[in-house]
Amino acid sequence: LIEVDAASRTKVEDTRELLDNVQYAPTRGRYKVYLIDEVHMLSAHSFNALLKTLEEPPPHVKFLLATTDPQKLPVTVLSRCLQFSLKALPAEQIAGHLQALLDKEMIRYEAPALLALGKAAQGSMRDALSLTDQAIAFGSEQLSSEAVNAMLGTVDRNHVLTLLVALAEQDPAGVLQALATVSEHCPGELALLDELISQLHQLAVCQAVPGSHDETMTQLAAALSAEQVQLYYDVAVRGRRDLQDAPDSRAALEMLLLRMVLFTPKGVLPAGGEHAGAKKPEAAASSAEAGGKPDLRALLDRPAAASAPPTPSAPAPEPPAATLVTEPVPQVGTASAALSRAEAQVSPSPSNPQAAPETVQAEAPEPEPEPMPEPVVEPQKQEAADEPPLAPLSEPRSESEVATWWAALLLRLDLDGTVRNIARNAVLVSREDPVWTLRISTGHEVLVNRERLDELSGALENYFQRRIQIQVEYERKAGDTPEAMAEARRQELLVDASRTLHDDPVVQQLVSTFDGRLDEDSIMPKETVE
Repeated sequence: LIEVDAASRTKVEDTRELLDNVQYAPTRGRYKVYLIDEVHMLSAHSFNALLKTLEEPPPHVKFLLATTDPQKLPVTVLSRCLQFSLKALPAEQIAGHLQALLDKEMIRYEAPALLALGKAAQGSMRDALSLTDQAIAFGSEQLSSEAVNAMLGTVDRNHVLTLLVALAEQDPAGVLQALATVSEHCPGELALLDELISQLHQLAVCQAVPGSHDETMTQLAAALSAEQVQLYYDVAVRGRRDLQDAPDSRAALEMLLLRMVLFTPKGVLPAGGEHAGAKKPEAAASSAEAGGKPDLRALLDRPAAASAPPTPSAPAPEPPAATLVTEPVPQVGTASAALSRAEAQVSPSPSNPQAAPETVQAEAPEPEPEPMPEPVVEPQKQEAADEPPLAPLSEPRSESEVATWWAALLLRLDLDGTVRNIARNAVLVSREDPVWTLRISTGHEVLVNRERLDELSGALENYFQRRIQIQVEYERKAGDTPEAMAEARRQELLVDASRTLHDDPVVQQLVSTFDGRLDEDSIMPKETVE
């Protein structure tokens, strides 16, 4: 075996000297093996001198050309070689090999420390062995996670979990406080963000494959929805380049974390609103009962409590539920939320909590359908508070009225985000109690899942006070959906507005006098279509 360092022997004279010895047979063994390392460093004249021998080598000679940059090799050389592209090793495989070596050397280690070394090696076993030697010297003949993280400058996983718990609570002040605490133990903001991205990936895997991670990750995966994890991951990856360009990396990281909290769409993701029931309340509750870190258990108790039904001992859920049939303002789909609104309407003073249940029971038997609409209006709907309340909806008299009736019904249901989008792009095909059938175009099929259909069923059940189950069917064109009818109405209004402007004498005079034209794209009808 003859090793040649092409990086230090780049001249054509060195190559010719090597080729002069190729013709001689080996003194022992069957072959002469020439291992030319970093072969891309050879000069063009050296490659030309080597080309003939590579094309017709003696039978007792084998050439091994090693390089980290094969693009720099001439095509004439590459065409005469059998190429093997060595791939980077995964961190788990590197950690397994290091574990076998350390067991033979009888050196104590911790498994997370070996995985950290495998990730730091970035697929190179040689670099992993070098880092392991350094870690053994750094840690006094033993490999602990704390010592390896200190040597590599990586972030402790527990620090990142602290941030994830704060993000799951959706509290901006808590997120900034957690970042301030974690920053005291982290080498840098970029390293902290990289570890946060890695843990978000692990959370997504844990949600997709239950039972594949430890108990802490399982609890966090139950406390967060899949949409939240994907949103956080996307914001973190996109914000990484902003972190490198920002003049203050700490401020950039704070902005990125606040973006995760504040960009969570209300009504689409379960984030601190009236729709804050967790996507997996059963999993969250079971994880909390199984145990775990105290802060995670406190976190997981929150979504479980938010989605829990009211206790049987509460006397007041029945009257607010009955009021929902004639209530002109849409109600939220939980009995507990309806109870809290009814208490807010009739309670004379917040300092007297005992007066609310008695007043609710006193007002419930009244058949009048006009309780007090103004206090019930949600903050995001304050602009519409001055409009007259919607009248109770009567049943459609014929099949031709079903499409209009379905569109009017959706205005009375409290639906937000994706669920509202699904309902507005659906046609009500049949209403055979307790099953309602909706027809949806295939283009919106990706939005539909069982959970969103259950939310729509809950809103209908609260309005009609009976059990309703939603099933869907798909066609290429659904038909007269509320969204399609609204779009048609928008176009009619736009055409009428355009015709009115063109017929207006003032507009005609301006166009004639100043040789102007009417910008059709700027025309907006006064009437809005819901």
